[in-house]
Amino acid sequence: MKLSVYILICLFFCVITTANNAFAATNTYQTHLEKAQWDFSGDEFGCQISHNVQRFGSLKLIAMPGEALTLTLQTDWLYFENKQSVATVTPPSWQSYTNSSASTQLKWHGTSASSQENIAAFLEALEQGLTWQVAIATSDANYQINSSPVSTQTAANQFRLCRQQLLPRSFAYLRRLDFRFATSSSKLQATHEQDLYAIYRYLQADPSIKEILIDGHADASGDHLANLLLSKERADEVMSRLIELGVPASIIQVRHHGNRTPITSNNTSAGRELNRRVTLRLVKSATQVAVK
Repeated sequence: MKLSVYILICLFFCVITTANNAFAATNTYQTHLEKAQWDFSGDEFGCQISHNVQRFGSLKLIAMPGEALTLTLQTDWLYFENKQSVATVTPPSWQSYTNSSASTQLKWHGTSASSQENIAAFLEALEQGLTWQVAIATSDANYQINSSPVSTQTAANQFRLCRQQLLPRSFAYLRRLDFRFATSSSKLQATHEQDLYAIYRYLQADPSIKEILIDGHADASGDHLANLLLSKERADEVMSRLIELGVPASIIQVRHHGNRTPITSNNTSAGRELNRRVTLRLVKSATQVAVK
């Protein structure tokens, strides 16, 4: 009899615990419609839409040169590591249906969570007046963060126009480049051409670049003097293309090193491939006109 009572008590507490977890209160955060706004900022170095969520933080859509769109949730008081939350597109409460649906997994790093997967659908959602929704589940409580679908189209249109004017690549990408070459060749490849054009475009936007340093190299195959000449041809080819694009020759410095400064062993084909290179570096002035 006592055992049966004990089992019943255990079952009772199991049911209560399960029910409490299943029906845990969800704390919802959303800015009141009369106070809601979507702020746009941007130029050729980057574009951003931000939306304040009262008492919680902000939602942001970010576009950077040469990168995928990023959706970010920034919090004022929550902190997670190695956690994921689901962001979805939903209709606002006054709409009963939508033909658009999307979701992505936001990965947390401290007080912010972000994703670059399937984010174009979230921009389209703004144009359609739909809502972004993020669900955060913890052991203590559940949180639901909703955007306010008010005056979204203007910001979305500004964002799209800004993206069309973005530079091909950011300074972080362009500041140091290694161009690889085929054996005994100084011919530029298609990827080289794309990066050189991106450099030209960046220099037009950022006048703080004072110098372009170009260093030509070769692997250890063949004669030393032949390699020295080949490294010069490679460096000169990069310089000539930049000048053709419109980069002033006065800011370009060219050096050639032959096979004297390998970055890895020449004893393997993979190593020799890495050593057949031209290194290009962008140098900014001490007093930077633009920091991007």
